[in-house]
Amino acid sequence: MDDGRRTTDQERRAATHRPPPTVFIGLDAGGTKTALRAEGPGGAFERVGPGVNVRRDGAEAAVRVLAGLVAEARESQPEAPLGGLAAGIAGAGEAADRREIESGLRQALGLDAAVPVAVVHDAEIALEAAFGDGTGVVVIAGTGSIVYARTAAGERLRAGGWGRRLGDDGSGTALGRAALRAACAHRDGGPPTALTAGLAGAHGLDDLDAVLRWTYDAHGDFATLAPLLLAAAEAGDAVAGDALDAETDGLARQAAWLVRRAGGRIEKRVALLGGLTGDATYRRALLQALAHRLPGWLVTTCECEPVEGAVRLARRLGGRER
Repeated sequence: MDDGRRTTDQERRAATHRPPPTVFIGLDAGGTKTALRAEGPGGAFERVGPGVNVRRDGAEAAVRVLAGLVAEARESQPEAPLGGLAAGIAGAGEAADRREIESGLRQALGLDAAVPVAVVHDAEIALEAAFGDGTGVVVIAGTGSIVYARTAAGERLRAGGWGRRLGDDGSGTALGRAALRAACAHRDGGPPTALTAGLAGAHGLDDLDAVLRWTYDAHGDFATLAPLLLAAAEAGDAVAGDALDAETDGLARQAAWLVRRAGGRIEKRVALLGGLTGDATYRRALLQALAHRLPGWLVTTCECEPVEGAVRLARRLGGRER
């Protein structure tokens, strides 16, 4: 009986010092959508909201979208305190933007200083998803694109990610822009391509004036045209195929530049992330380009979603890494 009482007392003391159940929230905000995942004593809670890019939409819009999703997650488990919040946001490369968003989230959600909050570039949570705290290179291709790495010393390196006006090689935006350029060149007397008829039939871009109005006056979303170029390439259209090869090679070239800058301080592994990398036609082209630019490197598709990397980061902030 005494032994039983001692065991009970030990359990009671352990329970007294055990941290209370908490909720950890991660967000992955990209140009097309924002994914949230919350993990707490009541299980996992997931939501998808509007896309947000800091450079495109501004810090205030980012706060509005993220705070709305977090508020929904908190309502799902209102009794559990928030143990950590991490958000990876497209276009959040500037420290000033990240500080403004963190401050805005704290204010909008009524969080005190004791609650750890991290706002990072979305490539940072992709690294977490792919390698945890290890080294390697992530190649992200979705609406935009970027190449990102972490060295053994914890240094972060990036290449590309210049945005839709300067670059984003191999991204949905770049593929859509290439489709329009090919159709315009065809109308000017350049090589024939099925893209000309495809753009006319699917999007009403049936002459040069329509293309220019859509591009400049209506500020058309180039990324919406990417599936058309991929379908044409898959069907054997030479112009579309050449455009796809050029764009994916541009992204692979940026990966090679980054690897050269790293100088052997990272493992020879590349993880692919982003919506485009799930398309079979795109993936074949990118794998071929990476094999050419980084021979001998292991290239895999990240099986963990970036939002899960954000939750890992939130747990690390709260001292509950697992």
